[in-house]
Amino acid sequence: MSTPVGVAIHVSDTAVTVELDGLERVLSVAGRVEVPIASVVAARVAPLDSVRHGVGWRAVGAYLPGYVAAGWFTVPDRPGARQFWCVQRDRDVLVVDTDLDRPTRLVLQHPDRARLAWWIAERIDRDRP
Repeated sequence: MSTPVGVAIHVSDTAVTVELDGLERVLSVAGRVEVPIASVVAARVAPLDSVRHGVGWRAVGAYLPGYVAAGWFTVPDRPGARQFWCVQRDRDVLVVDTDLDRPTRLVLQHPDRARLAWWIAERIDRDRP
């Protein structure tokens, strides 16, 4: 498994924060993306192929099919909506869905993706009635 060195994901009771450094920051044209935990709908680990069909046009960032998807991408059939990706040739990714338009989804490569998905799910379950 290849892991972007410059991707740090922090989960708290109030937010999911993605901090990018180095090449990932340059490729994605972003240093930080933060989503309030109250806006997170689901978090899971998914095969990259199962979420790849949901990516639209690149808005800002880098895209080389089969190698890298980093930055902001449109969402098919949702004008104005954007999703954030930072993935480099990994088969399984962390997917965080939100009820926001920007980002509607975070798709991230991380070695602890299963633990992070569980950690995020624990926090969103606490906030749900």
